[in-house]
Amino acid sequence: MKRSLFHPLLLMAGLFSVLGFFSGCSSKPKDVAGDCRIRFDNLHEDFLKKKYTSAKEGYDDFVVACSGTDLAEQAYFELAESHFALEEWMEAEQEYEAFLKEYPNSLLYGETAHYKLAVSIANQTDISQRDQSKTLDAIQEFENFMSAYPDSPRNDSAKTELDRLHGLLSDHDMRIARLYTRMGEPLAAVIYYKHILNEYGDQVSRRDVTLKMVDCYIALQQFVEAESQLAQFDGVAKDDPFRDQIKAMQHKLDVAQARYVKDKEKQKKEEEKQKQVDSTYKAA
Repeated sequence: MKRSLFHPLLLMAGLFSVLGFFSGCSSKPKDVAGDCRIRFDNLHEDFLKKKYTSAKEGYDDFVVACSGTDLAEQAYFELAESHFALEEWMEAEQEYEAFLKEYPNSLLYGETAHYKLAVSIANQTDISQRDQSKTLDAIQEFENFMSAYPDSPRNDSAKTELDRLHGLLSDHDMRIARLYTRMGEPLAAVIYYKHILNEYGDQVSRRDVTLKMVDCYIALQQFVEAESQLAQFDGVAKDDPFRDQIKAMQHKLDVAQARYVKDKEKQKKEEEKQKQVDSTYKAA
């Protein structure tokens, strides 16, 4: 009897043969960890050689493709460091913030990341900026850093930078106060001078600011307050050059008071004269 070519056993043997063929042709599972290690080593070499532009571009893709690997934390940090080294302050700020959000308890890089985040923000400040929010943000970050790392060797540098930032704010407010003075708005200028003394008393010359306030009070004809402020300088030494400025301001105050009294007397005479005219007109 002739055998059928489609015997069940033959069909099964053929099926296993086909499956084996395709199985042999399929690629092996990709070694993700190994691939990430190779990529990281190349990028880290660029970083060590200070090829920061190349490193940052590679790390930007790496932290996404190799997220979750044991190399991601260092890659994330060196991405921020690359921007910092290139003085790309806005990008550095963003990457340090992203790093600290991803690794808030990083033992290896946390302290450095917090400090350089503050430095990155501080380097975006300028006295000419009308909006000083970046200066305030930088001050906050430095204060947060010093609070979180009270024993850090970077604290001396942080204190120096805080002094500079507070000085930047006081200089900015002084410019505004002087602008109001030139615009003939002494009341607004006084408000700013008082704010400067209250907030930045250690960063400014208090007597210079006080003397400017006296000038504003004279312009406002608030002579009692002007006298009160000048009284603070009673103990200034005779050989102190500032004494000449005080004398000049005292003379200005005396002249202004005399003019004010004279103007008041003139006004009073004019009012009395007008009353006489009015009385004569009514009698007629």
